Amino acid sequence: MKTKLPRLLHKNIGGAKLKSKEQAALFSLLADLLKVGFSMRQAINFTQTLLPQHDGMLLEIDRQMASGATFAVSIQRFVNRDIYYQLKIAEQHGNLQQTITQLGKFLNLKVRQQTKLRGLLQYPVILLCLLGMLLLALKIFVFPELAVWQDDQGVGTGRLKFLPWLWGAIAVIVIALVLSTIYKWMKTTTMNRVNLLCQLPLLGRSYRQYYGYYLVTNFALLLQNGMGVKSICQMVRQFDETSLLHQLGEVINQTLNSGQSPNQLIEQYPYLPRELVVFMNKGESVTDLGYELEIFAQMLFKRLMRSIEQLLTFVQPLLFGIIAIVIVGMYLSIMLPIYQSMKGIY
Repeated sequence: MKTKLPRLLHKNIGGAKLKSKEQAALFSLLADLLKVGFSMRQAINFTQTLLPQHDGMLLEIDRQMASGATFAVSIQRFVNRDIYYQLKIAEQHGNLQQTITQLGKFLNLKVRQQTKLRGLLQYPVILLCLLGMLLLALKIFVFPELAVWQDDQGVGTGRLKFLPWLWGAIAVIVIALVLSTIYKWMKTTTMNRVNLLCQLPLLGRSYRQYYGYYLVTNFALLLQNGMGVKSICQMVRQFDETSLLHQLGEVINQTLNSGQSPNQLIEQYPYLPRELVVFMNKGESVTDLGYELEIFAQMLFKRLMRSIEQLLTFVQPLLFGIIAIVIVGMYLSIMLPIYQSMKGIY
């Protein structure tokens, strides 16, 4: 058993990202412990007892913090980049407990919505699987018999023979478009990726709400601590070059240096809420602007939750529409050859 323990710990601390459900449980528990007076290291140690499945990860976080690393740096390998930068900014400006509480709340709601989405998808996906099996059975058993019957009747099927070639050409075009999109996606910047996500049909609105909430929350925290826009730009430019905050900071800095108005920048990027123009033009102090943006971020969070709830209501009708199209297609694929044969006989 002693020889296996290091391997087991290595497996637990291998740097794998935590799932949303695991992140929600971790941050909610840490928020509750910090709220009742635990220090961060005490909360980490106590969490090892309540979440034994993550004992190896928590031991690694505690070891790094004991060696002088911050909480954000210690947990960086186990969470996504957006969460890491939220923690890093909060830690540098003394608002870590509130940020952990907000993350726990947000991730818990995300988990609930994922559970609801799985429930909505369960029945339509089963129907699609059954239709796929039925289509395969038709392809193997029914369509060959229809072809033989048409040959026996002496009816030509020339007008239908082009269909496999048509479907093949459509498949090649779709695959080429998908591969081209993936290639462009991998080569483009994070800001362009976010722009593309925000312009997607149906999903774009939720992405705009999420990134608006994410950016406004971080900017509000920095402004509350007395940092001006240029100071914020200098700070985020120290982040990873592929992060959204770094790239947005570069663009804002270039805009200010060229003498352009930040209002043009807000109108240019869809994930920057238009209300920011009003806040920026009010002429209030940096600290007051930060507190107002914090309240605005809470409103954006509520909008995000509403948009996702509305999106979930479209899932089942959309899938049932696809199922209806598949059923009509299967019906036509059977009836059209029969119709052609009957037409030839008469």
